[in-house]
Amino acid sequence: MKTGSSLLLTHHLDNRHYHFSQFENGLRVIFVEDPTSEACNVAATVGNGHFSDPDDCLGLSHLLEHMLFQGNKKYKAIDAFDTFLSLHGGSVNAATGSEYSHYYFSVTGEHFSCALDHFSQLLTAPLFEKEAIEKEIGAIDAEFSLKINDDLRRLYEVHKETANPDHPFSQFSVGNASTLGELNLQEMQQRLKTLHQDKYVAQNIALCIISPFSHQTSLALIKQYFGQLEKRKPSKRPPLPALYLPEQLGIRIDITPLKSARRLIVTFALPCVHHYYRTKPLSIISELLADEGPNGLLGFFKEKGFATNISVGGGIEGSNFRDFNVNLQLTELGLANIDSMLEALFQYLENIRQHSKLCFFDEKKALLEQIWQFADAIKPIDEAVSLSSAIYLYPCEHLIASEYILDKADPSIVDEILGFFTPSNMRVKVVSPDAQTNQISQWYNTPYAVSPLSPQLLKKLQNESCSSLLTLPEKNQFLSREHTLTQADEKYSVPQNIFASEDFNVWFGQDTQFGLPRGDCYISFDCQAATTGVEATVSRKLWIALLNNHFQQTYYQANVAGLNYHLYSHQCGFSLHTSGFSAKQLTFNQELIEQLHSLEDFEKHFEQVKQQQCQSLHNNLLNKPINRLFARLSAFMQQNTHTPLSMVAAMESTTLEHVHSVKDKLLNDRYMETLIFGNWDRKHVQKFSAELNQQHKAYNGHKKLSRSVFDLSKQDSLLHALPCEHPDAAVVIYYQSPNTGRRDTLLTILLEQLVSPVFFNFARQQAQLGYLVGSGYVPFNQHPGMAFYVQSPKYSAQHLITVIRDFLQKLTVDLLPYQKNWRDIKQGVMKQLCQKDANLSIKSQRLWSALGNQDYRFSQNKDTANELERIQFSDLMNFVNGLIIGKNMGELILYSDPKHSISADELSTTAVNDISEFKKHTPLVE
Repeated sequence: MKTGSSLLLTHHLDNRHYHFSQFENGLRVIFVEDPTSEACNVAATVGNGHFSDPDDCLGLSHLLEHMLFQGNKKYKAIDAFDTFLSLHGGSVNAATGSEYSHYYFSVTGEHFSCALDHFSQLLTAPLFEKEAIEKEIGAIDAEFSLKINDDLRRLYEVHKETANPDHPFSQFSVGNASTLGELNLQEMQQRLKTLHQDKYVAQNIALCIISPFSHQTSLALIKQYFGQLEKRKPSKRPPLPALYLPEQLGIRIDITPLKSARRLIVTFALPCVHHYYRTKPLSIISELLADEGPNGLLGFFKEKGFATNISVGGGIEGSNFRDFNVNLQLTELGLANIDSMLEALFQYLENIRQHSKLCFFDEKKALLEQIWQFADAIKPIDEAVSLSSAIYLYPCEHLIASEYILDKADPSIVDEILGFFTPSNMRVKVVSPDAQTNQISQWYNTPYAVSPLSPQLLKKLQNESCSSLLTLPEKNQFLSREHTLTQADEKYSVPQNIFASEDFNVWFGQDTQFGLPRGDCYISFDCQAATTGVEATVSRKLWIALLNNHFQQTYYQANVAGLNYHLYSHQCGFSLHTSGFSAKQLTFNQELIEQLHSLEDFEKHFEQVKQQQCQSLHNNLLNKPINRLFARLSAFMQQNTHTPLSMVAAMESTTLEHVHSVKDKLLNDRYMETLIFGNWDRKHVQKFSAELNQQHKAYNGHKKLSRSVFDLSKQDSLLHALPCEHPDAAVVIYYQSPNTGRRDTLLTILLEQLVSPVFFNFARQQAQLGYLVGSGYVPFNQHPGMAFYVQSPKYSAQHLITVIRDFLQKLTVDLLPYQKNWRDIKQGVMKQLCQKDANLSIKSQRLWSALGNQDYRFSQNKDTANELERIQFSDLMNFVNGLIIGKNMGELILYSDPKHSISADELSTTAVNDISEFKKHTPLVE
């Protein structure tokens, strides 16, 4: 490690420059100079959240966040900033939390100054026009309505209702028409102004700037745009009371979800622990509780048939409180044995108390140092939000190091924190469809019941001793202490085909850009058996789930040590992706491939895993209408994608024999393609590839399978209704571009880039169709297309379709003003499509996608840039006209409306009722 500029602690491989400044007016800013960055990323964290909401105006802080985008004194147009950024390769977003609000944007470097001007005006000089306030209250109410059937929101509300009513956490934070409509518009306007004037002051704002510009350049711009803020402190908030009253601890809360779910969530109430960031006691406790090995907590529960998954450590936190959750996904048997599971949890906690913890500190410290020094860069915008938030939590010198530093290993602090892990200091939430309840939550109508844990159970848990059936993890065999960099050969800076045949291909490339001891290995299997129908699809899905269940238990420590795997299905088979540190990765990959071929013993967990898969498919049918419509669109467009409803029926009848049969068929007749990219030498990779090929030769091979999609261009406009019980109407209108060529792809992307803010503003602000509105670039197997979508609590699906089509009819006129910005627009799209890879994983993923697109020269960026340069604004207008009149453009309208049906003739469309029949009679297009 080294001490960087302005005394910020960084590591020796970090070549960026950091500067922390506090201005005379109290504004705090961290500047990150990154010469490799092609964009500027800015985040502002404001010390205001829903804890500031007055009792008679719940949701005020959320409304304030919305209102900052509704025009300001200098840029009066609604969503002016969003529109500006969309024209210059950028984006903006915001979020309101309990004690902080976050605003963040990215933009190309040449427009950084103007974007900062927009941003400063947005934060400091909002208009708060009454008409806009009324519309945004409607938008927030639509957001509330959209989420009313979201189980996470519903569980969260029960958590709030069962906390201390005097603590602001217990308040309704989102707001809706009811809470924000109690005051008239003039009163609401004054409330917003008062809150803004109090909280959005320099001393209550922290900024992070990540850009290629020098610290001096960025500093001058911040002074220019934020330096005029007066020096003034926000009002001091009174100390927060205890989050829970004594009677709200040592309790059981039974909750009925909407989706089929069975969960046990054990919450321990802790104080704030940020000051222990150099010891990280919760990280030590979390990793021990989350160990998924056979002798850990989850392994014990799996052996008993009680649980199938575990997550540990998440929970609400604030300036004086912290929840620590142990969250278990249960089986029906587990649901009937909650007390036994609690006993095992406290036995395991006692094991942790009694065990020496120095070895765990040693491993954790080594791993954190490796992750910090050799980690793939995270998205700059995410890093900016993280750093602007860190300014409120950590001393200046540790702003960069806070997540990684562990220089005060102290087992006594772990024991001190474990002192809060007691039966009388916990809340037990049991989520199940058959919960016995006697209360309904106020806003989300969630049934629940609260009861004290029995004195007998509390006493038993208090006196639990260590269990010999539960053991803490052994030394991590996957952790590499030494990492060396391979001497790269420039020849392999672009992947080369080092094993080539009709049915087996290996591509190898070396990282010459990032200089990290990391890499990615992708192995894809195209299998003829994967294309034979829904029964084979669900058997493959179930086999992959069974393998992942086995890997989860066997290789949990590999994930902890920075060796990751992802085994997943795709259109024509399945893939295995390993990533992380390169030292032991190819050996790890070989082991996984061997297990994939040889593992046969699935009987023990078959019913559990099958039940999980069935539950997941059933729950898909309860997703919000827009999600279900996009899932149905995928089933329409792709040969081997099936609807969740058809998969539910097939899954329920699938047996273990079916799985074994399909597994054998998948493996016996296949095509293999591999990309190995990162910190490896050719000799090592050739040995790995030869062994992979030797194994492959024992099976039948065939050519790579086609990823064709169904051709809509020769069809009439199509209309498909999706039955759905959700009260909102929803519509997705999909337009398939004429062909898969690079030109059509770029025209579609350019059009979506221009249309997106225009349509969003029209649908959300002007037409007020609902909260969930938008458009997007939607390719299927590289065939370009775009979709417009709306989910509305107010209007029928037919009205939504008519409004969207009317909008498109006027699109040529709406887009004409953008002609003067055409070069900037193209440059913005160019930088998005052809930007430098942000990290090694993103580069590997791009190269893997290129292979999937049969771009064997890996020249997509260059070819894209050349083609984009040739496209004129008139070309885009011709493309738009083709969309409007339906020339060579396929139109597929999917809708859901529980109250109204639509006549296909009224919309000049052809109804499609049976997807299977549609696929039988519709031609495919490459």
